Amino acid sequence: MNAGRRPIRAAVWITIALLAGVGACSGDIAGEMSRNAQVRDRVMHSIAADSALAVEMTEHLLGNDALRRRVVETMLADDRSAQYVLARIGSNPAAVDYVLQAAASDSAGREHLMTLLKGMQIALRTKK
Repeated sequence: MNAGRRPIRAAVWITIALLAGVGACSGDIAGEMSRNAQVRDRVMHSIAADSALAVEMTEHLLGNDALRRRVVETMLADDRSAQYVLARIGSNPAAVDYVLQAAASDSAGREHLMTLLKGMQIALRTKK
């Protein structure tokens, strides 16, 4: 009877040890990522390779003002990303409205916007 319990006890202890090991590993994943470039690269590659995870991570990064600012600045610092964002804004009337509202929000922006619009009017007249 005691012999039958020995494998069960061993399995319970192995399970407890495995759970403790997994708990210890997962508890310090952020620390491990900051210390270990290979782990960091594997995690980032895994997120980038899975579109659902990438969307979820993007939502986390856009979740607060400080991170959102860093994401936008990083995107605008990359020429291809900046061109893509601007093309998407240009093809979305609501986004164009946001840009124009932002540009017209102060006197310097309004003046610059009016100069651009006048230049566009002149260019349209010369085409006729």
